[in-house]
Amino acid sequence: MTDTTINEISTAPVCVNRKEFMKILGCGQYTADKIARQSGARVEIGRRVLIYMPKVNQYLSDVTNLK
Repeated sequence: MTDTTINEISTAPVCVNRKEFMKILGCGQYTADKIARQSGARVEIGRRVLIYMPKVNQYLSDVTNLK
């Protein structure tokens, strides 16, 4: 038999909805929407709004490293 490798799957979601995003940030709806729009992470699919987390993470790391 050949050995197989197990690939780990990240448990962090790629996209979250607005309510989950507010919980992750620990802020209200206005601030969460403002961050999503400024980072360019807001994705609209029909009436559904999702937030693309990799863009948010990059945006927040860029903002916090201001000099």
